[in-house]
Amino acid sequence: MQSVLLSAIVVFVSTSIDDLVLLILFHSQARTRAQRLSILAGQIGGIGILVGISLLGSYLASRMLEGWVIGLLGFIPIALGIKAMMGKDEEKNESVGEGRKGLLATVTLVTIASGGDNLGIYIPWFATFDESSLLITMLVFLVLILLFWALGYLLANQSHIKNLLSRFSAVLVPVVFLLLGLVILSENGTFAKLASLSGQ
Repeated sequence: MQSVLLSAIVVFVSTSIDDLVLLILFHSQARTRAQRLSILAGQIGGIGILVGISLLGSYLASRMLEGWVIGLLGFIPIALGIKAMMGKDEEKNESVGEGRKGLLATVTLVTIASGGDNLGIYIPWFATFDESSLLITMLVFLVLILLFWALGYLLANQSHIKNLLSRFSAVLVPVVFLLLGLVILSENGTFAKLASLSGQ
């Protein structure tokens, strides 16, 4: 049990540490308690979908999707970044995802889109689990999601970080989303695959 706990903590932190930056950005734009809860729900939903895909993939004992196909999800944060950039003058006082449902969908999609490394680790890792190990891992993941969400909130509300984000979030958010999308497309070999397909 201790080994399962330790491995679950290490795997979650190593695959989700990049999400902390996004959580800080989302929290810096949240204005209400409902929006902050939407960030949490989106994080749980996004990771839950990644876990579900990974469980199905490990059950079938093979990857359902090639890496470059997963990389296509990189276009999601790119589209969100462009949308945020285009609308920053008109909606500078609003968050990237307008309203609770918009923010929930945004966090969920960005979490899934940035989860290529999660799938690459979860699928073979889950294949070694029995039911009890899987249950323990899911509980650990849930606790760590809550901790990451709380840490993102605390960091976003540190006075110096909050002041910095309030000044530069209109530029920082779209830039981070665009860079995230490009990294996802690159790391999953999507650029190379699309180039080879266009050359045929």
